[in-house]
Amino acid sequence: VNHDLMIKYLQQYIDDPWTLRLIRKFLTSGVLDHGLFAKSEKVTPQGGPLSPLLANIYLNELDKELTRRGYHFVRYADDCNIYVKSQRAGERVMRSITQFLEKRLKVKVNPDKTKVGSPLRLKF
Repeated sequence: VNHDLMIKYLQQYIDDPWTLRLIRKFLTSGVLDHGLFAKSEKVTPQGGPLSPLLANIYLNELDKELTRRGYHFVRYADDCNIYVKSQRAGERVMRSITQFLEKRLKVKVNPDKTKVGSPLRLKF
């Protein structure tokens, strides 16, 4: 998650500079990983109480893009199913949405976890 983009998206809903500064401090506070401190420059702290909410606000931009394109989809946290009529359409949509996520939202899509297939055979 790009922190600057996160704050930009939050500004659509929050008009209080103090609250935005507090959220930025949360994003950059770092985490303890097996007793060692690790800086958090591009992520939301794993297990943090605000992380799920912030991720949903950030990925709301994906929801708006999918809606704008007229796709039927279901998203739970950072998992998303997009429903199209054919395998070929699925591959095309996967390429274009991956490009949107990586270029516009600056989010890396994991190719090992990303698949095109029948909703009857894939697990969500």
